Amino acid sequence: MTANNENKSSVEKALHLLDSFSDRKFFLSLEEIADHSDIPKTTTFRLLASLESYGYIRKTITAGKTYYSLGYGFLTKGNMVAKHIDIREVARDEMRELRDQSGLTVQLAIRDGAHALYVEQFESWSPIRVFPSIGRRIPLHAAACPRVLLAYLSETEQQSLIKQLNFQGDALKNLCNEETLIEHLYEIRSKGFSISRGELIPGTIALAVPIINPATEDVIASLSLIALESHFSDNIEDYLPMLKKSSQQISAKLIS
Repeated sequence: MTANNENKSSVEKALHLLDSFSDRKFFLSLEEIADHSDIPKTTTFRLLASLESYGYIRKTITAGKTYYSLGYGFLTKGNMVAKHIDIREVARDEMRELRDQSGLTVQLAIRDGAHALYVEQFESWSPIRVFPSIGRRIPLHAAACPRVLLAYLSETEQQSLIKQLNFQGDALKNLCNEETLIEHLYEIRSKGFSISRGELIPGTIALAVPIINPATEDVIASLSLIALESHFSDNIEDYLPMLKKSSQQISAKLIS
């Protein structure tokens, strides 16, 4: 092993090891991987075992010899990334049209662990900018758009996340305990939308609905309208039909 490899971290070595694989060299022996990555066989074997335990390496035995290949973990993560990139691309036209129709800011969020990640936004024509920007991560329990994502998780996953919450934060001032939050999430799922008032930014209102992947029937994103209270009409739910229509159009495009 070269001096340069000696100074690499375990993560760097694992990534260098993965670079050994290609379309032409998809099945490799331990010796071939060690030679290509210039990492000792004992270290290579240990790294391969770790990667295999997480599904990123597959081990097969052919004619008594062990070969390694990339695992299905990459396929799962790759599909996840592609799905979220696709939803952003697919949603843009509908989001722009919704912004023009409503005159309000339109946002798109996806789940990122225990948070919602805002991946796209079309701002209103108002000169006042007070809303979460693209790339901002918000806890799933806070505000309309994130809470839609939390409401449509499986019961097991939802309960696991709720157990980790701190109910003393400002975002949960109206949801002061676990029971109240669960009731609120049930209401969101029953009605098909969520409303929040000033939870992230004082003086604002947000209205959000889910975006469903027709192929799996999973909620893969949430779409919302957000503005200062003074920019909404008297009845916030007047905006619900246009918001739901945009969500349904985005869903339809996912299988077109």
